[in-house]
Amino acid sequence: MPGIFTPATIVVLHLSVLITISVIWSRIVPQPYMDEIFHIPQAQRYCQGDYRTWDPKLTTPPGLYVIGNILLAAQRPLCSTFFLRLTNLSYPFIILFTVASLLKSIHPHLTRQEQLNSAAVIICFPILWFFNFLYYTDGGSSAFILLSWLAAKKRHHLLSALGSAVAVTFRQTNIIWSLFIVGTALLELSTPGERRRFDPKAAFVQSPLQLIEALTGFIQMLLSKFGRVITISLPYLGLLAVFAAFVKWNGGIVLGDRSNHIPSMHVVQLFYFAAFSAGMSMFAILGVVPVARLIRRPTFKSSLVILTVASIMALCVYKFTNVHPFLLADNRHYTFYIWRLMSRYNGIILYALVPAYIAAAWFCWQALGTEQTILWVVIYAVATMLTLIPSPLLEFRYFITPYLIYRIAMRQPRGVWLFLELLFYTAINAVTVWMFLNKPFRWVHQEGVQRFMW
Repeated sequence: MPGIFTPATIVVLHLSVLITISVIWSRIVPQPYMDEIFHIPQAQRYCQGDYRTWDPKLTTPPGLYVIGNILLAAQRPLCSTFFLRLTNLSYPFIILFTVASLLKSIHPHLTRQEQLNSAAVIICFPILWFFNFLYYTDGGSSAFILLSWLAAKKRHHLLSALGSAVAVTFRQTNIIWSLFIVGTALLELSTPGERRRFDPKAAFVQSPLQLIEALTGFIQMLLSKFGRVITISLPYLGLLAVFAAFVKWNGGIVLGDRSNHIPSMHVVQLFYFAAFSAGMSMFAILGVVPVARLIRRPTFKSSLVILTVASIMALCVYKFTNVHPFLLADNRHYTFYIWRLMSRYNGIILYALVPAYIAAAWFCWQALGTEQTILWVVIYAVATMLTLIPSPLLEFRYFITPYLIYRIAMRQPRGVWLFLELLFYTAINAVTVWMFLNKPFRWVHQEGVQRFMW
């Protein structure tokens, strides 16, 4: 990407696009749509000074409404649907500079221009970008968890825990990503020399024994620096204690209506996420991993491993594929059509996709593991599992945070590959916004206009 994209240029271009689309969006869809019918009235109650009334249909804490009211200075005339949506346009720019700073910390070999270019592409990630235009929790949730990660990278752990606390008020599962943040921060207690001895780059691990050795070395390092471990961990443990008290008081993690948010063992969510991540980052992967390594011919031993993994995954598809009623009934979401395609022919396609899931996971592993160590990847994988597996619904919005962290942490593409990724994201964004605004349809059993969306 050309060097003319200075921070000011990126901000002006992106802001111009966002505001232009927001104005058109508001003209075509002036009334609250989908979950906005719950979020916007709640924010407007806060704007009127009513902090006691709570819509029982809302399942997330009130961070979205509190921040929205702060940005609008709680002025009642400004708390319209249009202005509340506009408050969410602050988050892409917070994310832009936060991502650039994270890239500087994680990939110090990148130039400042390369960091900005990568950050400018990452904020165009289609799922997150689309929801900039709706009064949803995704922008604020992503911004504050990334700010928390950045603060931890700069060793401001009290500030990081506070950022995570704000992120949790947007979405409860962010408590898991606060634990990811402290886990990776503890890894960085070791010196580079110590780290190389017990924690190799994940893509070059050859045996499970190396993982055991890495865990052993990590535990020994933590014990040798126990005082610093406690100092770093205390703010996050305090947040975890407050969250545990909230769960006990609330009788569960979900606020309001829990009937459609019952935790499950939806293991196949991980397979969907691997395929989604590989697809969304395919140009980035091709830009950082040699094709020969991605498609190298397996040995007899690795073939046995692949066959074993495929068998386990096929069993998981059989035992742990959950089909939420929303997935079957709501044809406004793209996942409805994806699932309808996948479940054809008595579900044979579900099993036929297992090799694709394995290939996708392998591609992501190579892109991430070439840059990150085995223990880092394990901590990330555990956080992703804890976030996705309990969710019974296939919903791309749940992939936003783990995808952003993966995309930031992987080796960064440059030049033409980054430009191709930008074109890919832009094409998807243009199509999804056009479909949402220009292809409405109606349901026979319900009044009002329906629209296609993620």
